[in-house]
Amino acid sequence: MCPIKLIGFDLDDCLFDSTGLSYNARIKGIDAMIKLGLKIDRNEAVRIINDIVQEFSSNFSKHFNFFLRRLNQLNDNIEFIRHNDRYKFIAAAVMAYHEEKVSSIRLYDDVETCLSKLKNLSIKTAIITDGLPVKQYEKILRLKIDSFFDLIIISDEIGIKKPNPELLKYWLKKFNVKGEDAIYIGDRLDKDILPANLNNIHSVYLHRGGKYDKCDADVKIEGNLKPDFEISSLNELFDIIDEI
Repeated sequence: MCPIKLIGFDLDDCLFDSTGLSYNARIKGIDAMIKLGLKIDRNEAVRIINDIVQEFSSNFSKHFNFFLRRLNQLNDNIEFIRHNDRYKFIAAAVMAYHEEKVSSIRLYDDVETCLSKLKNLSIKTAIITDGLPVKQYEKILRLKIDSFFDLIIISDEIGIKKPNPELLKYWLKKFNVKGEDAIYIGDRLDKDILPANLNNIHSVYLHRGGKYDKCDADVKIEGNLKPDFEISSLNELFDIIDEI
């Protein structure tokens, strides 16, 4: 009998390329504004929108609004954008942004096969993710993976956010499973590996090459941030299950 009874997954940049999708969608928004008549060099526009994302976070809801404000206030070489035109440009950018996110969202190639195998092994599975519930459920439904999971936990629904170890403790309690009988897989040391280790859950650091991926050999990972296992594909998960 398999000693592992429960496996949890992070969602963004673990099951699909969230960072890449958002980046490409923002660029589509820039292109839409330029196509509509915004007079700016495309490379300069990309640099500015990336600066705004860096400063205000990728979850900020007004990237394009602040992009146009910044052009009006700081760039003497660009014609002042009138009030009504700003909203026209924002609308075009938001439309292009959402069209790209809807049309291009894809699972990583190894996800569906992995989840199917886990079902055949009768191992319970869950998604544990931070974020706004409606947005996270939208991703899950568009990816068509809802039926693969026995439970979906979104931090805002229960008022506990990563890396608070209580979030994964809540997950274990829902299935009446001990930490040593569970695996948690994520792409962040601070938000995924740390709370798993604090709950004695087998922690798996999945390298997807995203913005939080610390795969450099020169980066020394110690203490509760050190994962039990590191993989670059979910196909490797079954070797870990066998080893445990």
